Amino acid sequence: MTEDERVTAALIARLRGEMATDRALVARCVADAQLARGALAVTPADHAALALAAVALHAWYTGVETILERTARALDREVPEGERWHRELLAQASVEVPGLRPAIVPAALTPDLAELLSFRHFFRHAYGILLDPVRIGALLDALARVEPHVGAALDAFDAFLASAAPR
Repeated sequence: MTEDERVTAALIARLRGEMATDRALVARCVADAQLARGALAVTPADHAALALAAVALHAWYTGVETILERTARALDREVPEGERWHRELLAQASVEVPGLRPAIVPAALTPDLAELLSFRHFFRHAYGILLDPVRIGALLDALARVEPHVGAALDAFDAFLASAAPR
């Protein structure tokens, strides 16, 4: 194995390891969201359940975005900058870079992911808010819709990375 191949193998191994750690944390967020959803089914205005749901939604998207950012930095060698960098990162991750990598997440997931991103931004910057049970319910629905597809896409991306690593 050449020195370049060793460096590439190390980069891919590190990225895969970091992604695995991030994915374990994201899975915990899904479990918290499901727990909150169950509580909200019984008592729709339960403040503690709404807060748990909001934190889980925020943390889930942050975890997914961390994976996208790590990948952009490691493989694309470019992470968007500026006011819209979060949306631009999502767009960047949803397209194939020919000769380098497939799309990390399918473009079809972008609307739901953008909705979760918007909530994450709102939640991160809001102070003293009352959480709307209807809005939180819709976001939990969006998470339930998109999460299995994101998981499958990340599985496929991990398989791509495993096959691309020099041996």
